[in-house]
Amino acid sequence: MKKQGLLLACIVALFTAACSKKEAVIDTNPPKDTTKVSNVVTVTGDIAANTTWKADKIYLLKGFVYVTNGATLTIEPGTIIKGEKSSKAALTITRGAKIMAVGTADKPIVFTSQFDAGARANGDWGGIILLGKAPVNQGDNVGIEGGLDAKGDPAKYIQYGGTDVNDNSGTLKYVRIEYAGIPFSPDNEINGLTFGGVGKGTTIDYVEVYRSGDDAFEWFGGTVQCKHLIAMGSLDDDFDTDFGFAGKIQFGLSQRFKTIADISGSNSFESDNDGSGSDKTPQTSAVFTNMTLLGPITKDGETNVNANYQHAAQIRRNSAISIFNSIFSGYVEGIYIDDTKETTPNSTLANYTAGRLVFKNNIILGSNKKSNEVKGENKASFETKLRADNVFDALKYADLVINAPFKFSSDFANAGTPDFTVKAGSIAATGALFTDAKLTDAFFDKVDYKGAFGSTDWTAGWANFDPQTMPYTTPGAVKK
Repeated sequence: MKKQGLLLACIVALFTAACSKKEAVIDTNPPKDTTKVSNVVTVTGDIAANTTWKADKIYLLKGFVYVTNGATLTIEPGTIIKGEKSSKAALTITRGAKIMAVGTADKPIVFTSQFDAGARANGDWGGIILLGKAPVNQGDNVGIEGGLDAKGDPAKYIQYGGTDVNDNSGTLKYVRIEYAGIPFSPDNEINGLTFGGVGKGTTIDYVEVYRSGDDAFEWFGGTVQCKHLIAMGSLDDDFDTDFGFAGKIQFGLSQRFKTIADISGSNSFESDNDGSGSDKTPQTSAVFTNMTLLGPITKDGETNVNANYQHAAQIRRNSAISIFNSIFSGYVEGIYIDDTKETTPNSTLANYTAGRLVFKNNIILGSNKKSNEVKGENKASFETKLRADNVFDALKYADLVINAPFKFSSDFANAGTPDFTVKAGSIAATGALFTDAKLTDAFFDKVDYKGAFGSTDWTAGWANFDPQTMPYTTPGAVKK
């Protein structure tokens, strides 16, 4: 996103929404939901005591639903949860509360649109928000963006941050989040999955965000560690880091479609220390490795690419994010070390030259449409090293290294089943390095391949690249 994340007062939001760069659109004649009423449990307001949602029911979220008072929401494998569009339904796990959404590869937990197959779209509901007590560089009591209702008690409902790096907000494992992400007011949106000050005691593994109406994943501070993330068909950014996020991420996939992008400018990675590029600490210093980021361009001469597409990675505003062993392909612009808005001039460049920001051992393909696969106000100061530390090839695309990267959902053209595993013998099949000090942590699996996949497809069974065709009318029926 392109904001500082400060929560606007509701009355201000109402008066300013008319001039938003991304306005919510509420359909006055919405699609139908033919799920049998007898199967549906409606959920509103607060969940203030330990609660279990069972797979033999379908749950419908209405409005802002909060897990509060240190309660734990447990969700059984195979459970379907839908969000109501008209009320901008969203599920927030407040500080001290937990969600235990532990699915399996055979029975993933699905959060999705309330509408029938064939009628779903991005922004059909809000999304999931996790709020924790881990450090954030904006203070210990920061209001999460997204237009949530504080109910007169911001500390209880919408604030995040603290001093506990090991804070535990629960577990999301084998979970799909589909058709979420909504703009509430200018620069104030709910993402598919939002993290606010979430600590590394939290487990995030095997989570797919499909067609978010804003970012797929956004981290505001915190230290949470994540593996096996999927961002499919996002509108804005895929992986957005801000406010001092210092977590670790391994194995992430994003796939974009060429006609879908956001007016604010869509990137795969977007990273800020904060919205003003301040020197506040903790500094954004997340470490990503083994990511596969597939942009909208699949070949030379690609036509009808949305003009709002931007960079494979835009690292700006004094961020010190690091990215290793990853594949970027098919973006309009490549790697941007951006010094345009900073409290201390050229601080993002300084992070790179000092080794706080590392971009190394990556493959960047077909991301030179504007002749700037390497971009920056101080490009002359870093281009030589950036090119030496990575592989750039403007004339090749993801099919050089990935088996079938250009098959898409039936929501888009060229529908089919993708295969994101690495091509045997390709430049991505070997050569991953974990010698940098940022990668020695035991959290990281020391694999040989670059990108998110070797020969094993870890999306098999639980992920769905075409949920538009899923009925979601029968409890527990989360797979075809």
